[in-house]
Amino acid sequence: MIVKFKSSIFISAVALGLLGVSCVSVPPAHGSAAKLLPADRPLTGNSAPQNVTFTGNFALYSKPPVSRGAHIVAGKATLSQLAKSTSSADNFVAERQLTAKNGSLYYKVTAFSGQYHGWIYGGKKAGHFGGGLEAFKTFNQTTPPTNLSKYTFKIAAPGFQNDGKTVTYKAPLNTTYQAGKQIGDSVRYADATFKIDGMGTRAREGDVWVHISAINSADAKANGWILYKGLRQAEAPIPNNALRIDLVDAKGNLIRYINYTSTNAQYDQPLGVPYETSWTLGNDDLANIQVAVRQALQGTGYTLDTISANQAGFLAQAKFGHRASLTVKSAGPIPGNAVRINLVNDVNAVIDTVDYAPTNGQPGQLLGTNSNGSASLNDTDQKAVQSAISTALKDSGYQLTDLSTDQISDLAKTKFGSAVYLKAASTDTPIADNAVRINFVDPSSGKIIKSIDYVNTDSDNPAKKGTTLGSQKSGKWLLGDRDVVEINALAASSLSGTGYLLDQEHLSDDQQRTLAQAKFGSSVSINVGKPNNSTHVNLYATDASADSANTQELTPTGLTYVNSSWEFPDVGGSSQPTYSQLSAVDIAGLSATNLANFKQALAKYSADSLTTINTSFKSAAEMQYVDNGQTASLNQTDLDSVKNNLKTSSWSTLQSPKYPGFTKDVNGSIRITWQTMTYHAQSVKQNANDQSLSVTYTVDAQ
Repeated sequence: MIVKFKSSIFISAVALGLLGVSCVSVPPAHGSAAKLLPADRPLTGNSAPQNVTFTGNFALYSKPPVSRGAHIVAGKATLSQLAKSTSSADNFVAERQLTAKNGSLYYKVTAFSGQYHGWIYGGKKAGHFGGGLEAFKTFNQTTPPTNLSKYTFKIAAPGFQNDGKTVTYKAPLNTTYQAGKQIGDSVRYADATFKIDGMGTRAREGDVWVHISAINSADAKANGWILYKGLRQAEAPIPNNALRIDLVDAKGNLIRYINYTSTNAQYDQPLGVPYETSWTLGNDDLANIQVAVRQALQGTGYTLDTISANQAGFLAQAKFGHRASLTVKSAGPIPGNAVRINLVNDVNAVIDTVDYAPTNGQPGQLLGTNSNGSASLNDTDQKAVQSAISTALKDSGYQLTDLSTDQISDLAKTKFGSAVYLKAASTDTPIADNAVRINFVDPSSGKIIKSIDYVNTDSDNPAKKGTTLGSQKSGKWLLGDRDVVEINALAASSLSGTGYLLDQEHLSDDQQRTLAQAKFGSSVSINVGKPNNSTHVNLYATDASADSANTQELTPTGLTYVNSSWEFPDVGGSSQPTYSQLSAVDIAGLSATNLANFKQALAKYSADSLTTINTSFKSAAEMQYVDNGQTASLNQTDLDSVKNNLKTSSWSTLQSPKYPGFTKDVNGSIRITWQTMTYHAQSVKQNANDQSLSVTYTVDAQ
């Protein structure tokens, strides 16, 4: 990613506070020699009322400070605090101007809240704020993401509250002086649907506002600005030939929905096909739904890489003209210097993932080249990617031995920090008519660890394709005792050396019921997990002592750099500001040229601004530790072992992920240091209820 910062960059207050301004001598409060023009005048033309903030170098007076009877309305300290405010109600507008005989300019300013108004020295250059004032951009407008154009929205909670999310405004609240509401009551627009055609953030709060326009012209009076969180996705009627699939998080909150259609489908017709007491979803439907879900979730921070067998069975029973739901999970972060290669099977489910991170990878940069519609990938990257894929797919039952021309093109056009999907081929032999293929699956990733073909060898009573492995009695599915013993043994043998096993090394009752319903000539999935040979261990940290009330649980991460970013808006001379959102790994990967530009821009920030950024990155790293196998090592120990090795083991000292610290030296140059927090094991306790261990650490921060 190429990052360019203009020399005239101005950073919004919400992100960075205010830029430092050199001091100017203060004119006398009552000067008889400084005679004013007959009257002040309003700001007009290019100097029309403008939004301003304070430098903190001059006070606010009831009259121009050179006038008799002028007294201080707000001192310099108060104005400095107002300049740092995180509320747009503390925005100010300069309305009138007055020029003294000596050329000094004074401006009448008014707070959007109405709490303050008065006069302040503004320098000596007409058309340019100085002295106690500087121009302030209250709202930073951006272009809405393209994926939002696919959706329509409604006001989530119609009413008349003036809270930013209930009614619409002529401009985002408190960003344009006296702009006011567009509508004062949104109840009559409860059923109106809108498109988002504008977006931006308020400088002080950093909250996202959107401009909405009604689909129906009769509702156009409500067109205006509203907080993005004040909207909900509108739902069009479900077509008779469509199944609406709601994509929800673990708490049931709607993230997105899709309408999966079939040309010949009829209302109330099931999506799948029933077979005895179970349901089957066709591979074509499963593959198409998987892709549709993946596309709908782009940009939401959620994913569903693999639709499970249970979810597929649930969808198979769902009927056209109605709705079903799938639970999605938070997407894992992609390092800024890597391309995530998701390897998928014939139904587009992810079977494994490779993060390809060559040494020269830059965030936002293409992995290959793309010129005149022709994408290419150099031989070095092709060979490295091919090798990484082969390693990942070893013993998986899949292979991708030769990248196709289309796959090479897809890789070349993928940017660092984003993902690409490549299809792998199954290496499995066809399932025999008298066999059930049992896939042992890691439930957290959906990855198949091992597969076995459980074969019926009874020559007197051979299994027929489509019949079930078990039997049903009194409405319950049962697996024969002999089958249970043999499958337990085959599972142990197959999974040996993989680091996985059946829970308690035995099929659970639920797994036995699942296998009993499995049909000969087809496959079934059984979840397996990693062994835990001791009690579970929880890690905690405190900044004081083991008995501190501030003790918090530590969480592991596999990332070297903290998974956090900061958005640096560049609004210097541009009517449409661009944003450079840099994560810690992005900053660490900047080229020498980009790093120099970055430091040059940072040199313009005030000390408070740098403190704000530093605090944000550090907070993101707090109570995290880089797990290089320490957790697994702890889970193989017991209470006595932890006590005896509290100060001498690999887990005795842990490190947080790296986070950047920005400081400015006496010459105004920026220095970036990479810092970590160190956790030192201090004590261990055992929970009497579940025998779990709690190891407490103290924290040292650089």
